[in-house]
Amino acid sequence: MNYLSFEPEDFATDAFFCSWVLHPTPETERFWLDWLRNNPSKARDIELARQMVLLASSDEGTAPSSETVDRIWQGIEEGKSGEVIVFRNRMIWLKAAAAVVLLLVAFGGYFYRTGQKHTYHTAFGESRRVLLPDGTLVTLNANSSLRVADRWGRRTEREVWLEGEAFFSVSKLKKGGQAVKFTVHTRDLNVEVRGTEFNVNTRQYQTQVVLSEGLVHLRLNDPSEKEIRMKPGDLVDFSRSKQRLHIRHLPDASPMYSWKNNRWTLNDASLAEIAVLIQETYGVTVSIENDSLKSQTVNGIVPTDNMDDLLSALESILPITISQHEHRVTIRGRPN
Repeated sequence: MNYLSFEPEDFATDAFFCSWVLHPTPETERFWLDWLRNNPSKARDIELARQMVLLASSDEGTAPSSETVDRIWQGIEEGKSGEVIVFRNRMIWLKAAAAVVLLLVAFGGYFYRTGQKHTYHTAFGESRRVLLPDGTLVTLNANSSLRVADRWGRRTEREVWLEGEAFFSVSKLKKGGQAVKFTVHTRDLNVEVRGTEFNVNTRQYQTQVVLSEGLVHLRLNDPSEKEIRMKPGDLVDFSRSKQRLHIRHLPDASPMYSWKNNRWTLNDASLAEIAVLIQETYGVTVSIENDSLKSQTVNGIVPTDNMDDLLSALESILPITISQHEHRVTIRGRPN
């Protein structure tokens, strides 16, 4: 299907698109997020179509007919007010539909259905991709949460709050000819961008920011500190509680966010460091019985789709055996 040629009303009557809007599955979510990521110019058409489907669908989640969508779209284009459509005993005011679309065009934001949550969570061992109202794509790492500001699209800036780890691919947005700022808030600092890609990790009582491309401004939650401007490849660690700031440049920053592709790229990572990563990602307790093993290092790429595959990979690389019992992982030296 060549969706690039679709207009909003075409999307709204496409069965596959409607199934994603009304009854999303991991497969449809993956398809449309990937498609939007590759075709960001269609984000507004997609959102207009979503709103038409949500307005015209029945309470049971039945997809609207092409006739209903055509009437809504015609009313929007003609600017009609006060006209009512009755669809499966549900009244749809074209004035309201037009207002929604006009506001979407003006502000480029989502208008959430009543009761829709503005916080996204991931469980241990789970990652999730979230498409924000402006077309920004966020990949949440395991055991993380992302809160989106209320009234998104009616503000002069875009704001989110992060706990855990996430990779952001921020879309550029303008209002009145001015670039709209995108801010990620953590307990230690604020990350301010206009359009760029970067990783933020708030684990271990500090915030770490790694810039992939573009330009980032960091504002520490400390009035005495100056703003930090990052360039691609820069890594910044800051802990407000410990008052510790560390800045360095990485020749290749991609290993820092390889987790988003379900793998870890390990460069001289000690077994002790890997144990911490396992605990943070999978929610288990890891013990290393022999202290001499803690300094063993790993270089290479290991899978993280599930913990069993990861542990098997580590056993094949290091002279260790790993056992599991409930939520406890024990690492021992391999007998000679």
